[in-house]
Amino acid sequence: MLAQACAASVPVERPESIAPHLRSPATATEGGGSQAPVRRAAALPDPTGREEVELSSFLAYADARAPVLLVARSTRSRAAAARAAAAPALPANPQLSVAVGPRFGLGGTGVDVQASFTQQFFVAGERGLRLTAADRQRDLTDAEIEQLRWAVHCDVHAAFHRALVQRDRALLAARILAFQEEVLRIVERQIRAGETAGLTLRLTQAEVAQARQLTVAATQGYLGARIQLAQLSGWPVARPPVPVGEVDAPREPPALDALLATARRQLPTLRTRDAAVREARSRVALADREAWPQPTVGVQYQREGNPAVEGPYHTVMGTLSVPLPTFQRNQGDRARSRADVRVAEAEAAAALSLLDGQVALAHSEVTSAARRLLSYGTEVLPRFEENLALLRRSFELGEIDVLALSIGRERFLRIQSDALDAQLDYFVALANLERTVGVDLWRDDHGPEAFP
Repeated sequence: MLAQACAASVPVERPESIAPHLRSPATATEGGGSQAPVRRAAALPDPTGREEVELSSFLAYADARAPVLLVARSTRSRAAAARAAAAPALPANPQLSVAVGPRFGLGGTGVDVQASFTQQFFVAGERGLRLTAADRQRDLTDAEIEQLRWAVHCDVHAAFHRALVQRDRALLAARILAFQEEVLRIVERQIRAGETAGLTLRLTQAEVAQARQLTVAATQGYLGARIQLAQLSGWPVARPPVPVGEVDAPREPPALDALLATARRQLPTLRTRDAAVREARSRVALADREAWPQPTVGVQYQREGNPAVEGPYHTVMGTLSVPLPTFQRNQGDRARSRADVRVAEAEAAAALSLLDGQVALAHSEVTSAARRLLSYGTEVLPRFEENLALLRRSFELGEIDVLALSIGRERFLRIQSDALDAQLDYFVALANLERTVGVDLWRDDHGPEAFP
């Protein structure tokens, strides 16, 4: 949510087709199967080039390079393997058997030969059900990947704003250090003029040392936020990204009823649970059908070596063998597949029943954080520099002593620091609400928004 997040971005297609949860619900159809306009993302930034990255570009980079997503996308090979296993038209390879041996009799010795060729067949449509089960596994894998994509999107969203807040905190610490150094120079001039006591100098030097420590800590906090951002997105940690932009003013979220309706349509978790139920049911149908017998058809040739004048006898017979499903009727797989359906349905029901409470809680947290941040108003925070200048001027004119100066500076610093804490809480809560609802509430490029 940066004021200039996409000012210099070059729009290109995303690495993958946009998932439904990344579309604007305002343009979605009522049934959730929308063909909404595809949202275009910025070109992927080059980690070997400039380190400054805007949010829109960085979200696209994380979507393409995040380590957890690379691992998740590799699981598609399992679904492909399942379909490859189900692809053969016949359940087993044909079998050829040959037997040769002598025949001993009173009239002499002959040679017997026996040869058979058999092939097992599907007769109950098992192959089609295996292919369907493989397709449902692929759909479940895709849904799980989309769920993880959305989680990464929200995590990077929060981490980017956390880095911006840490940057502002580091700038604040640097400004306090500069202010303390200015005060120290004033005190040194007063000492040389004999206008103040040496204790004032000691106190001011201590304040400068403390300000330096705070600056080091704030700078490290900013670097740590950048490194975390790099880890989440797959950016090289040796050159952590520098987030570019300014945070927007806080806004209260849309109405709870609208968010609940959107979550039921768009939330990737619900899509994943539905896909898991469909996949489990396809396994039930396959397990039931695999209980049917699979007949084996063949042909058998037999040569009986007759040592008599008549010569050998030749016999050709067709064969059919069918296993009788008396004891083994695929009971184990059928029971396990039905248990998987019950578990998948319970998980889907639980996710849906918990959704209202999760959205309501996340909504209340964003509302509270926005009101906290708005409570600081538009007058107090922008006047920080002015307030420091007034403090310095009053101290320089002798209107306040160094102790009053320290107290006043601490008051203004605490207000600024509390405002940054509230700002961070707001953006973390907002990212959590977006994760719970399944859509971006406000576009970072300030284009048409999901919620007006």
